[in-house]
Amino acid sequence: MSISLGLDAAVVVPGESVEIPVTVRNQGDVVEAYDLEIVGVPATWATFDPPRVSLYPGASQTVTLTIRPPRSSEVRAGELPYGVRVVPSEAPQAATVEEGTLTIAPFSEVTAELRPQVRRARLGARYRLAGVNAGNVEETLTLTAVDGTEQLRFAPRPRTTTLAAGEQYAAVLGVRARRLLWRGTPRHLPFRAVVADTGGRAVTLDGTLVQQPVLSAWLLKLVALLLALILLLLALWLGLLRPAVRSAAREAVDEKVAQVATEAEEAASEAAGEAVRDAIEQERAAAPAVPSPSPEAVGGGGDGTDRGGQFATALVVRTNPGGTASRSYTVPRGRVLLITDFLVDNPQGDTGTLTVTANDVRVVTYGLENFRNQDYHSVTPIRVPAGARVTLTVSCRQPGTPAGAPAPRTCQEGLYLNGTLIRAAGTGS
Repeated sequence: MSISLGLDAAVVVPGESVEIPVTVRNQGDVVEAYDLEIVGVPATWATFDPPRVSLYPGASQTVTLTIRPPRSSEVRAGELPYGVRVVPSEAPQAATVEEGTLTIAPFSEVTAELRPQVRRARLGARYRLAGVNAGNVEETLTLTAVDGTEQLRFAPRPRTTTLAAGEQYAAVLGVRARRLLWRGTPRHLPFRAVVADTGGRAVTLDGTLVQQPVLSAWLLKLVALLLALILLLLALWLGLLRPAVRSAAREAVDEKVAQVATEAEEAASEAAGEAVRDAIEQERAAAPAVPSPSPEAVGGGGDGTDRGGQFATALVVRTNPGGTASRSYTVPRGRVLLITDFLVDNPQGDTGTLTVTANDVRVVTYGLENFRNQDYHSVTPIRVPAGARVTLTVSCRQPGTPAGAPAPRTCQEGLYLNGTLIRAAGTGS
């Protein structure tokens, strides 16, 4: 079986699609059916037409691979290695992978909103701008504003800002009239806020400042009403309240004098009571104390000897793409490790191989692309003598892409051992 890609390097803009011819040839002696799968990019991006082919010996067929990445800021611009895996239905272990490179083209998209669109003020007001860099490349945005009549001044803060792909931003636009409106009807002053990106593309937002007059008709009526109220209060003060306040002040002074006298009597009575209590306490202190029996001391203790118990440990390996790394656990002197089960973990969805060895004997080898986590149970415990090692070895082909997280630069796998650590025969405690 052989496989070849019609395009070694394909370019696609997020939201659009690219078609890549894939030729599959049956080099065997029997009729075989082949299933095609995509690796290295999300499976939701890719479709095969047809997804399965059946070939006679020596025959070949071209399958169309269509890759359509979504138009999203999470689809970052740059090169993305991928592979097409062909799996024979009769011999899945003989699967073949042909690798290629997919270039994600950059695209720019900026959204913005002015809140609120209309404000009322006598001289100036502030507007909030909120938006997001919906493209897949970094953008430097510039905020400006204009009005057709030149009756307004603008103060954007910040004037420029740099946003990563998918990053949100917030800005404040100060709008101020060039002169006051002293009286008359409110004046509508429209303007436009412009958010421009690095390539000169702009988002235009319309807003309006409704300038209110300083002296309105209702304000004059309110001033007249306040003056009348002040005159009425002054008349009430001079005619009624002032004499009543003087009488109440004299009564308050008399009540205060009586209260002070009462408090002085209470203080003297409390001081006398304190003196009596002090005398009683001194008399009690002079009396001899009766000794109390002392408690008897009790003691006891014991010790035990550790003769082995449950054992658990974890090994974590980080590997650069194209590299191989190992981590080991060494059984202590005078002990024997009996491994009953273990778990291997591939949380990022990396591609490559993972091997577990015990005492230099290979236990298992897994392809990383075939699992996220895999447990292994041994009917007969794996015996690892003192001084021997349990080793996790990882060969990293390509780090995975966890959902909702930035793409890692290294592969990361883990091995979690469980078993019993016992004393070796012929050793002391």
